[in-house]
Amino acid sequence: MRDTGLIRSIGKIVLGSYLMVALTLNASAAEQDYSLEDLKLPTAQALLDICAIEQSHEHYEVARAFCFGFFEGAVRYHEAIARSDRYKKIVCDPPNVTRAQGVNVYIEYMKANPQYGKEAPVDAIFRALMDEWPCDE
Repeated sequence: MRDTGLIRSIGKIVLGSYLMVALTLNASAAEQDYSLEDLKLPTAQALLDICAIEQSHEHYEVARAFCFGFFEGAVRYHEAIARSDRYKKIVCDPPNVTRAQGVNVYIEYMKANPQYGKEAPVDAIFRALMDEWPCDE
């Protein structure tokens, strides 16, 4: 039962992050390959647009925080369900891997594999992470 509470908490964090970013970013974002529509995260490409925003952009820190928050929620959810008997762990990253490293894996993977841009963002995240850090069975 504790896993259900954890999953709800993660959901609230992700939703809160979404609202914070949506209120901070404005229409000028469209000039940098992403827009407020990207925050709805309809596709993996929308998440890539947010995560790969140029450091010189005025909203870089907010976009990067949203990206990191989304990744954190996805990874924590994966860890929570992988503790159950029904699901197995699908990403086996080495110790001390940082969020930034995971996000960079995603960015590079999506740039090299644009055919996955229309997938759901979470599917593409795990496609990239599984490619980089597969679990040996």
